[in-house]
Amino acid sequence: MLYKLFKWLFYFTTKAYFRSLYIQGKHLVPKKGPVLFVANHSSAFMDPILLAVHIQRSLYFLARGDVFKNKIASALFNKLHMIPVYKPDVSPDDMHKNEAVFEKCYEHLENQKTILLFPEGVSKTERRLRKIKTGVARIALEAEHKNNFELKTTIVPIGINYSNTHHFKSDVFVNFGPPIDVNSFQESYLNNPKEGVLELTNAVKEALEGRMVIVEDDRLDKIIKQIEILYRSKLRDENSQRDKAPQDFYLSKDIVKAVSYFSKTDPKKLATFETKITQYLAHLKKLKIRDTQVRSSKTKLNLLSRMLYFIIGFPSFMLGYLTNIIPYKLTAFLSSKILVRKDFIGSLKLALGMFIFLFIYLIEASLFGAYTSTIWGVIFFVFLYPFGLFTINYRKEYYLTRGNLKYLLLFMRKGTIIDELKSTRAALVAELEESKETYLKTIA
Repeated sequence: MLYKLFKWLFYFTTKAYFRSLYIQGKHLVPKKGPVLFVANHSSAFMDPILLAVHIQRSLYFLARGDVFKNKIASALFNKLHMIPVYKPDVSPDDMHKNEAVFEKCYEHLENQKTILLFPEGVSKTERRLRKIKTGVARIALEAEHKNNFELKTTIVPIGINYSNTHHFKSDVFVNFGPPIDVNSFQESYLNNPKEGVLELTNAVKEALEGRMVIVEDDRLDKIIKQIEILYRSKLRDENSQRDKAPQDFYLSKDIVKAVSYFSKTDPKKLATFETKITQYLAHLKKLKIRDTQVRSSKTKLNLLSRMLYFIIGFPSFMLGYLTNIIPYKLTAFLSSKILVRKDFIGSLKLALGMFIFLFIYLIEASLFGAYTSTIWGVIFFVFLYPFGLFTINYRKEYYLTRGNLKYLLLFMRKGTIIDELKSTRAALVAELEESKETYLKTIA
């Protein structure tokens, strides 16, 4: 019951937290049978929350055993389907308990349940897949071995790709892959258990790598992000796919490969290009305009329709603003005061926001109901969330319209500067096109 309640609450929270949330391949998840879900781990509690609310089947999670020491916390975590696992660097005296943890996992799989694991073992905010541990393969193969390979366990790889895990209204692309049939490693495991585990671990590693954008060299991350800003829109226009998120994902993977290639074959040219694109983006920032505005041949303002939207929507915006400003500001204030590791920042904002908004919403609805009636209090509570979403969108449209208006005024006053930026951008894109052709010839 508690698991379902939290799943429902976090579903609406994630919908509000992210600007766009795209899930690909969810149809690949087996509707029945034992499943081990495995995913990369870049945002602490955000990752399991995100997956739990968007996977229809109930999930069980492996969590750090040291957080279970308190009896009240242990009881709560058990209700939330969390299974303690102990690490030598955190709980060296409790390592013997892991045998019981593995047995619990076998039992879950034997009962046709699902388990979510993060085989990297730790969370880290970076576009990289760290070394995969063998625990997933061991649990899967040992459970099958205990049951004469009759469980038909599958492993579903999931790549979680955030635009920025720390920022409210960022983007996330969750990429499910085809299930891995554990029984296909039966012969290898029976011949040599250690080799069988390593083979399955490598299969999991390759499946995850295919579902993620991975930047192996941290030094290249900055220029890759800059090229994504400048060039991905052009590549997207050339692509026939309709959905933006999958397109951006595959285009980013191609950009990473190309940049990595030139960093090895022509690092001087890459460094020169990085200087030019950095200067271009810095100029945009100084003028407070966006690359999309420079890229577009025409900036559509639609002043009449925008004014009608703002006038008609203003009462709804004010209601949403007044009822949501306190929990929003309180969440921002408290999350800035609580010191956590970098990979916990987004998770903290998400969880803290959910509880604060729910608490304030209940107070506001109770006060409204006290001055009207209980039924009106309930109705008011139900509409607080959609009015909050409308307020976010209203503010977004306002700043977008204001930005376009500023750009048009700048163009009217300083048209030569805009023309120079357009020429600079065109030259940068032309250089990228040339490099693209060179790169494609090398892999043809």
